[in-house]
Formats: sequence, structure tokens, C-alpha cells
Amino acid sequence: MAETVRIQKALADAGVASRRAAEKLVGAGRVTVNGEIAGVGQTVDPVRDELKVDGRSVGRRAEPVYLALAKPAGVTSTVSDRHAYQTVVELVPPELRRRAERVYPVGRLDKDSEGLLLLTNDGAWAQRLLHPSHGIEREYAVGLAVPLLADQERRLRDGIQLDEGTARLDSLRLASRAEVRRLTGLSNGQGARLTWYQAVIRQGWRRQLRRVFAAVGAPVQRLVRVRIGSLRLGGMAVGEVRQLSTRERRQLDALAAGAARPAERRAGSGQGRERGLVVSLDGPGSSGKSSVGAAAAGSLGYRFCDTGVLYRGLTWLALERVVEPGDAASLVGLVERLELVPDEEQRYVRLLADGREITDLLHTAGVDRHVSQVSRHAGVRAALLPIQRRLAAPGRMIMAGRDIGTVVLPDAHLKIYLHVSLEERARRRAAERGLLEDAAALARIEEELRRRDGVDSTRAVAPLRVPENALVIETEGNTLAQTVAAVVAGVRRAEQLVAGEAG
Repeated sequence: MAETVRIQKALADAGVASRRAAEKLVGAGRVTVNGEIAGVGQTVDPVRDELKVDGRSVGRRAEPVYLALAKPAGVTSTVSDRHAYQTVVELVPPELRRRAERVYPVGRLDKDSEGLLLLTNDGAWAQRLLHPSHGIEREYAVGLAVPLLADQERRLRDGIQLDEGTARLDSLRLASRAEVRRLTGLSNGQGARLTWYQAVIRQGWRRQLRRVFAAVGAPVQRLVRVRIGSLRLGGMAVGEVRQLSTRERRQLDALAAGAARPAERRAGSGQGRERGLVVSLDGPGSSGKSSVGAAAAGSLGYRFCDTGVLYRGLTWLALERVVEPGDAASLVGLVERLELVPDEEQRYVRLLADGREITDLLHTAGVDRHVSQVSRHAGVRAALLPIQRRLAAPGRMIMAGRDIGTVVLPDAHLKIYLHVSLEERARRRAAERGLLEDAAALARIEEELRRRDGVDSTRAVAPLRVPENALVIETEGNTLAQTVAAVVAGVRRAEQLVAGEAG
């Protein structure tokens, strides 16, 4: 079936001009379709119809291109500007520009601001992301010369009156040490003397954050955009340009389509701000939480976090530093050296220790033996709790662990518990390690899981248990796909319930 679009869109997609300029070309009689003079508002099939402007054939629609740029300070967010030293489009590699024919920024970052900026040649996609009714979150790191006073912070949270209306922050908090290290690393240590805050907004008015901070007497020294919706700046280098993955674009599309419904509000948010669903996924060791949660999140366009990575990482680091697993105070001191980071599909399953990737070192026999002892300490769990809650705060998150629905996210929209027998869990773990045919190894794995279950279920702090009102999914005998489908169906039902309650 042919896909028809308005002629001004076809001309814009082909890189001839903007839609408004294309309308003027059509109105002036300078455009023909299959040899006939075109009319304003006429629909055409860009693939089959022959379009000409002033007698010259217009090329077929260019391949859609979706790019992420780590914008440096001093670069202008425009396609062209005769007064600008450099524009963001000039940072796009020539081969990408040739393929796209015409790329432009989705929204703007002012010249002095830095960080994540999207570029595309898909005008409809850009408009969906920018439309104010979708309220897509934008998160910024705000560098100040001195910390905010209590009154300044209160005024910012209450809202600042600007010409456009009341400018509000969806959230405001001090940046973590890991976030500060990453920010100063972006510019070779510059900004280390600043006090950094993380601010989230949805309104997106011109220079909004700079204006509201100036209004309370706290001028912004540096401003770095670190997130747009579900997409994060992550480890991109200054000036780096990369193409979005299909998964990243799907997640942004879900937000722009209104998947994070305005009705989905959480009590205790301070301002009742819009959020997507937060889903807790609990279960005993080797119940498949990580595999199931990651796959379900990918299917739903959600983010995913495996909190077990944090406890395993802390255990590994303790063994590496020869810290006794029973030394709670020393373990808590190691927490700040860990950083949980997303992969390109927004799964928080990667872990850095002092900037070194240790993800592949977390499933050794030594870590298996000691992780229960490390995770039973109240101080350790308290130190890791803010990290987990901060990740879940923006919503559209499936978070997996052993105490997520009971302790970490007690107000989750949906709580899921995966149930499977000890014998089946031992078999799965042995299969992962290529030991399924080794009866002695299988017996050792089963005994280790039994011991871990006992520790997790009887510990005084955050014991493993089925959360109240949880959706319990029996996974015995299921394929991974069947369990994932059950989780996805549960989340979809919860989305409908939340929408119905608000409506």
C-alpha cells in the first residue's frame, strides 16, 4: 500500500527546504508532480511520484538518521549561523551527513551549555519528541560556585515566575560522587571546584535553568544535559557523535507516544509529577530475575536494573582489597568506589570499580560464597538504597533483586515475584556454567543455593519474602520466552489499571 504525505513534508524529507519554505515554493507554482503543477496541501507518494522544483527532479526520501551528540560548550545548536564559530551539524561525520542529506538538532542547547543533543533528518520524529504535551523529561547537571542555601532551594522547588509562566523543577538533588567524577572527566578536571546538582525539567523554556537559578541569586557556572527521556549521555566523549540503537529509539518513541501517561502519578512525589510505571521483580537466587527482567524491559521499552550486581560488585571489591566480609564499616566505605552504569540498551547491569569495568568478574566462586555475608549488613543495604531508588525515580523501570518490592521500592506500581524450585534453580545455574553433566558440581551448586536461601530468608535486615499483593509467576518448566511473556502481560495490565484509576 502506497504511503502518501503532504507535499511540503515530502519536500522537507528530501532536504529541499523546511516545511514552511516548501509551502511557499508550492504556492509560487514552482513545484510539479508527475508533470502537473502542485497545489498547497496536495498529498503525494514520495516513492512513486516524480517531484520537481523549478524543473529539477527532487531526490527520493533520504534514509532516516537518528544521532546522539555530546555537545561541547561554545558550539551553536543550529544548522547554520554566519555568526557562529562552529555549529553542531559540523560535528557530524561527513559520511553521515551525505547519507542523511540534511540533519538538524532536535531542540536546542544554548551555546554555553554542554551535553546530550539529538539530531535527525526525520521531522515528524523530532516534533513528537519536542511536543510539550508529552512532557519528556530532560535532566541536567548544574554546576554552581557555592552550594544553595536552604531558602534558595525552597524557592526553586516552589517554582519561579518567568514571562512564560511558573517555571518548575520536577526534581532537584545534589549530584553523587560518581556523577561528579564523570562530569569533571568530561572536561579534564574543569568543574571540580563547583558544587553540582542534578535538576529535571519538562517545560523546556528558553534558557530555563539558567534563568531560574539566576532568579534566586545562584548563577549557573556550567550546565550539562545528561539525559533526554530514557536516553543518557553515559560515557560519550565531548564532541562524539553516534547513531541511536533501535532499542534506544524505541524507548524514546514510547515516551513520545504517551506511554508514560500523565495520569500515572505517584504519592509522595512532592509535585505529583508524571511518571512511567515502576516495577519490582523479586525472587530467590537463580530464579531468572536478570534474564527475565532485561528481556521484558526491552519488549516494553522500559529501563532495567539488576541490583544484585551492586552486592556482587561490593563483594568482589572487598575480596580484592582484602576486606573481611564481616567488616560492615569498611564495606560501607567501599560503596562510593562503585558505579552502576547502563549499557546501550539502558540496562543497568554493568559495574565499574574506581572507573574499571568489573562486570565479567562478578560470578566467581569466591563472590558466590561471600555475597550473602556482605549483603546481610544493615549499613551496606542502607548505603546502596539511595543508589537504587535514584535509578528508579524517573519511572519506566523494571528493577530486580531480593528485597525490591518489600524495601527498596515499597510503592512500586507493580510487584512481581518469580517462584521456582531449588532443584530447578541449581540446574539452571549449572547449565550456565557448563557443569550440568557434572553431578558433584551440581550438588555443590544446589547446596550453595540452599545455604543462600537460608541466609536471605532469615536475615534480620530486609529478608527475602514475597511482597504483599505481588503477582507471583510460577516459572517451573517455563521457557524464558514464556516467563517474559507473563511479566510483559502483567505490566500491560498494570498500565491499564493505572490509567483507569486516573481517568
